Amino acid sequence: MKIAVCDDEILFLDEICSLLEVWGKERGISLSLYRFTNGDDLIDIHRSEWMDLIILDVIMPLLSGMDTARELRNTNQAVPIIFLTSSREFAVDSYEVKVWNYLIKPIDRAHLFLTLDEFLITYRSTTKFFTAKTVDGFCRIAIPDVDYLEAQNKQVLIHLSNGRMITARELFSKCAEVFTPENGFCCCHRSYIVNLTNVERFSKTELTTIYHGVIPISRNSYTAFKETYFNHMFGGGGECRTNNGLMST
Repeated sequence: MKIAVCDDEILFLDEICSLLEVWGKERGISLSLYRFTNGDDLIDIHRSEWMDLIILDVIMPLLSGMDTARELRNTNQAVPIIFLTSSREFAVDSYEVKVWNYLIKPIDRAHLFLTLDEFLITYRSTTKFFTAKTVDGFCRIAIPDVDYLEAQNKQVLIHLSNGRMITARELFSKCAEVFTPENGFCCCHRSYIVNLTNVERFSKTELTTIYHGVIPISRNSYTAFKETYFNHMFGGGGECRTNNGLMST
């Protein structure tokens, strides 16, 4: 699960991230936390990497939390946003940007965990999961948390966005039936399936994800991969500007 926290107060940012880590461990959830001290950086990152939850301070210098939320809604209407505020007066304004909930500062641990538990119910009801057989038994993995899959001998290495790797005793062909373009994935090589949302750039021979580096693209897969990528990211056709220039169909 990817959670972004944005607050201009460093000490408070440290505090709430520590609480989130405790909550994740207690619930057995693998968290990737993204820390921001201003709304501009959060908006920039969110254009290429969508979060499962955003916790956002309302009162910040320059770009306020409300203005940040408006910008976020321009690119993603669905991402849940929790406002952090020192005053209940912003509760009414939060409806404008479809805020999922709001928390009053200073943050009460019990109230924070209760709010996160309520979010978790919604997250689990709308998120697809894959149950992989491992050496220790079975592991339930949220499909959006997977960066890419790699066939290795008779096993599949499942690389997660947070850097963890799970070795699954599954057939690669079985995984390919789950990690499909409909679920945001593409087989770019006979031994690799990649999360299309995490692709930062690609050429005719390889791609780079925002997490784990270089993955090969086979000659026979390139055309289908390119078409699938643009269909996923832009509904087909168009162009995408990356850090290294322009990729186009």
